[in-house]
Amino acid sequence: MTRQRDYRAEYARRIANATAKGRSRSQARGHARPGETPTRPRQRAKIDDKLEAALREFRRIGNRELAAKSVNVAPERFRRFLRETVEVSGRGPSRRIIDNRPRDWKVISNGQVLDVRLRDYNETSLNGQHLAAVGKFIRTNDRQLLLPFEGREVIDAKGKRHALETDPNELHRIAAQGDEVFHEIYRLVAIGG
Repeated sequence: MTRQRDYRAEYARRIANATAKGRSRSQARGHARPGETPTRPRQRAKIDDKLEAALREFRRIGNRELAAKSVNVAPERFRRFLRETVEVSGRGPSRRIIDNRPRDWKVISNGQVLDVRLRDYNETSLNGQHLAAVGKFIRTNDRQLLLPFEGREVIDAKGKRHALETDPNELHRIAAQGDEVFHEIYRLVAIGG
């Protein structure tokens, strides 16, 4: 036989315990007001494929709730994910979404293919353009594609600089080794996880 719970007594006990510890009634309920410390530390939203899909949809349509519902994610969970992972500024056509999460990339530097964790979107964008240019150079042997990257470098998450490889002989040597550099794009890194 199941025991009937006395919810009123449980609630009263929770309020009394919180008062004894010097907490407010809102903290005892688990909904601390702004400026009050929460009773439990907030956990970061888990990064998963659905949240990433919702972010892509949000970039496309510009509506948080519709983007979340389109991939079966609660709008509250998606709102928390956005608050913790990206910066959203502006409204309507002037909206900007800045995603500065570190990403794991393949970087071609000093005649080697390195697995590097790049620190932000600008670095990953530059590296992606370099990889695309190198891939096209390997197919066409057009040296002009590499000129914009001469003397350029990307900075990893630890602040170390990696010069982008522009030597045609080194790039052909790397391509001849059969390395799968140009197929693997990048991988987002879960911060704090």
